[in-house]
Amino acid sequence: MTVWLIVFIILLLIGAAWIAIAITKSSNSVRRRSNVIHLSQRRSSSIDSNIIAPGNQKCSRCNQVKKLIFYSNDGGHVAGLCKECRKDIGDKQELYPI
Repeated sequence: MTVWLIVFIILLLIGAAWIAIAITKSSNSVRRRSNVIHLSQRRSSSIDSNIIAPGNQKCSRCNQVKKLIFYSNDGGHVAGLCKECRKDIGDKQELYPI
């Protein structure tokens, strides 16, 4: 009789532990789902008030929205420069168009 009582108590403890683990896993999955940021929501909220025309981007040097030409230097640094900034840099830096 006491053996069955001990086995019953052990099974009851295992069942309680299993229920506790199941509850904590479900609360963790809810937390993981809440950490997901959907890109469509992020993109719509991050659009600036000034609308950028297709093909125009911000210059790496003056940060104005213009048509850019991308250049690379000897170190591998890539910069998108507008025509005015490229003229300002002139021969100070050796830049290679990409």
